[in-house]
Amino acid sequence: MKPTKPQLEAIIIPIILFIIAFVWKLAYIETRDICLDEPFTIFHAQHSVWDIIKLTAQNEPNPPLFMLLLHFWIKFFGIDPISVRFLPLLFNAFTVVFIYQIGRKFFSLFTGIFAAGLFIFSTYHFYFGLETRTYSLLSLATSSSLFYFLSLTKDQNNRRVLIALIISNFVLIYSHFFGWFVVVIQLIISLSYLKDRLLFKRIIIALAITGATFLPMAMVFVKQFLVSSKGTWVQSPSNSEYLNQVFEFLNSKRVFALVFLFVFAGIIYKIYSKNKQPIKKELLIVLSWWLIPYTIMFLVSSKIPMFINRYILFNTIGFYLFISILMGFLFKKIPLYLIGLSILTLMFHDLKINSKEFYYREVKNASAYIDKFKTDSSIVIIYPHWADLGLVYYQNRKVFKDVYHFDSLCKSEQIFPVWNVDFAKEAIKNNPNKRVLFYQDGSPEYAAITEYLDSTYTKINAAFYPQCFQVSVYEPIVKDSLNQN
Repeated sequence: MKPTKPQLEAIIIPIILFIIAFVWKLAYIETRDICLDEPFTIFHAQHSVWDIIKLTAQNEPNPPLFMLLLHFWIKFFGIDPISVRFLPLLFNAFTVVFIYQIGRKFFSLFTGIFAAGLFIFSTYHFYFGLETRTYSLLSLATSSSLFYFLSLTKDQNNRRVLIALIISNFVLIYSHFFGWFVVVIQLIISLSYLKDRLLFKRIIIALAITGATFLPMAMVFVKQFLVSSKGTWVQSPSNSEYLNQVFEFLNSKRVFALVFLFVFAGIIYKIYSKNKQPIKKELLIVLSWWLIPYTIMFLVSSKIPMFINRYILFNTIGFYLFISILMGFLFKKIPLYLIGLSILTLMFHDLKINSKEFYYREVKNASAYIDKFKTDSSIVIIYPHWADLGLVYYQNRKVFKDVYHFDSLCKSEQIFPVWNVDFAKEAIKNNPNKRVLFYQDGSPEYAAITEYLDSTYTKINAAFYPQCFQVSVYEPIVKDSLNQN
């Protein structure tokens, strides 16, 4: 039986978009190594629920929701790359559905399809949609929050929509502290509905409940803010970074140039067109949803740096929708799909899948190189200390899984993460006359350890892997041979 037009638009198309987003990225789920912050998340997600909750108050800068979800996911599906990345991929694919539904329900079918296409072809979302971190969940919560907020403005008596908005906001603020930017935007937007007392009351109720659910995390949030205000590893952005990140949202400067060209032409067309139509309030809401937090994050970053791609990623939801809505507003129906197709074609062309210039790491190959030279009488020195989880994930999955005995098991496997050269010397002193495999992960402070090893051992081999991994193999200097010389 042929589906009706409403069924096609409300059910069939979103299912197709979900399948495209999910299956396409699923094909690449194992092509990048588990690296950077992923091993940290996977490792700690294996702890008890209570330990995960406590972690946020210690050294984890994000709220615990994603890690808790991953905790239960791991219990069923394990910690292999496909398993741990499947969950964020699901969040990413559902985000496409929400983006489409926002466009279709509140603007037009074109808006929904075009905005969903911008999201699907985004380099950023291709990478972070397959990263075992909280960012895909934050994007999903941002899109669902926008959908239910707009739905509430159209049907303020719908309690299900109100509850859904509260749940979306809860996921926002428990996915990442930056989710509060979206909640604050809702508060600002609510002021424009003061004349509609019932709607204003409903929005305030949703925000008040959202705030109440966050009370257990309030002190942790304050603590994290105070720590970040004193400086972190994130650097303050240059003035050009404001536009550079917008370019990256669209994969390249030339895609942005094409969008800008169409907007400029559309404005000229609109000025001379007899078809005058008022600007919908929803357009301004979507604009506020990304432009205000994006701009605030950039300005604040001069004092408290936070303007990096994964932190500002949630702003792309409103950004893609705004572009799509603007195109629909500026042009008539006839050229719309040609305009959308040309932009998406160029964006697809500039999409970078697994680029070696974008968070690329070869942990697996580095680990295999260590295995090549590892013997019963060798030790592995890891610097910096925090690089241990990534290497051990590939070196010994059994040790990685035993989170409560990890440190002792590493020692028994002759693996020694070190904080500095003194720790390295101690590990080597306690294991004399053994081959040393030095694994160094991108830190410029490794020179002291290298200098010490070069002066006391003989380097017999070394390998460098793109971006940052250096593995060096050292043999003890034999005293007899020195005396003969």
